[in-house]
Amino acid sequence: MRFRLPTDFRLSGKAVILTDIDDTMLPITQESSVEELRSFLSKLRFLGIEVVPVTFKTFVEIEELMNRLNHCFMAYVIEGGCAIYSISGFLKLGYKHSGNYEVLELCKPISIYEEILALIEENPNCLGRALRLTKARPEKISEILGIPTDLVKLSQERLYSEVFITQHTPCRDFITSVLKNTNLKIIQTRRAVHLLEADKDKATRTLLGLINVVGREIPVIGLGDNLADEGILRYSDIPVIISEDRAGWFKKAYYVRIPEKPPNSWVKAVKHALSIVGMYF
Repeated sequence: MRFRLPTDFRLSGKAVILTDIDDTMLPITQESSVEELRSFLSKLRFLGIEVVPVTFKTFVEIEELMNRLNHCFMAYVIEGGCAIYSISGFLKLGYKHSGNYEVLELCKPISIYEEILALIEENPNCLGRALRLTKARPEKISEILGIPTDLVKLSQERLYSEVFITQHTPCRDFITSVLKNTNLKIIQTRRAVHLLEADKDKATRTLLGLINVVGREIPVIGLGDNLADEGILRYSDIPVIISEDRAGWFKKAYYVRIPEKPPNSWVKAVKHALSIVGMYF
């Protein structure tokens, strides 16, 4: 993967695009072609516009995605807000290194909560009603979510978070009650419950604090598809929701809604958002 490292994006960047990935940039099933998206990402970079994923995906999932796109993200946030990765010199984090990236961790390892996680697994409300992502058979997860087994295995390599796949209300209620006196947050989506110490809200605020410098704020476009992405959208100049339904959960007065399917909808949404801030393709 080739990339051009700006002298300092904080001083030279034209805009930053913070985006969720699953069902926003790409279908969660990963079944679509990425040719148009690959080409579009290259054009954005040429114009000084960087895309920064803020996602529940793991480090290895992002690595796989970058290989598939033949595109190296200069920065990205993994596991729902638990760690910010930045190409060395891009945001000048000054934190520990992982390969070519500097890393800022916002969560402790999920392993320190193993006793609580096991308690959830064994509770009668959840036993047989919930699948713990990191412990379940990949084939079973694939069957439920419609995601290829090899990608499920990548999603299981979690460092900071755990996911219980369940739509069973008593199980979700038990998870909420058992975590009340811990540092773990609960992020609920339609089919899953994410457990982690940070969230996309905190990660977005931290990221923008690193990007923006005194006297120069870079235009921010944020894209998401559900309530878990509200933290991305809230701090964006142009919030964009990729959804066929109206987003009653988003309280900001202004937002753009694109009721189509990714990745074509993502490309269309970004072009529209950029035109609002005076950038045209």
